[in-house]
Amino acid sequence: MKRRTFLTASTLSIAGLSGCLGDTEYRITNTATETPLDSLSLSVRIAVADATIEHPAALILTLENTADDPIRIRSYGVWPFGVLALAPSPTPGEDTWKTTLYSPSYEASTHVEVDRGGSSMSLNGTPITRPLDPGESISRRYELRGDDLPSAGTHYIVEKFDGRDSRYSRGDDWETLEYQIRLGIEEKRRLPI
Repeated sequence: MKRRTFLTASTLSIAGLSGCLGDTEYRITNTATETPLDSLSLSVRIAVADATIEHPAALILTLENTADDPIRIRSYGVWPFGVLALAPSPTPGEDTWKTTLYSPSYEASTHVEVDRGGSSMSLNGTPITRPLDPGESISRRYELRGDDLPSAGTHYIVEKFDGRDSRYSRGDDWETLEYQIRLGIEEKRRLPI
């Protein structure tokens, strides 16, 4: 009886793993941030380095106003970064595949609609504009699932929707919130099928 129970439990355990044995796992190994803005500081922190099908990697992006006066930030979908994706270039073309980064902020927003599995997303055209006061910072969590990654290598965080770039203003003119976030992603391991 004990042998039969052991065999049943072992078979169920192996069956539960069978869907992911051949899947590649990834690890975010490093990040680099560049921004030419003198009044805003952008940083990225790796909260969870491993990206698997079951558990996503996670990044925390933080934007801080280092000026002495408020700066207005305008974005689409979620404030202040918008809907983000990974791309093989910091300036991908319209035909370039972009891997969507998921954020818990998407579900809280009335400006973003994500289907149940996260495979499709739509964004309304209403901008969200808010001030970032002097010394104030805002952080957002973005996640990356291992099965969404096309390959290891260098990837860049970009806006998901063309023409919906985040912008900032200290007066009447709006300028693009320019920054570059580079991620180094390596293949963690590949288990045999």
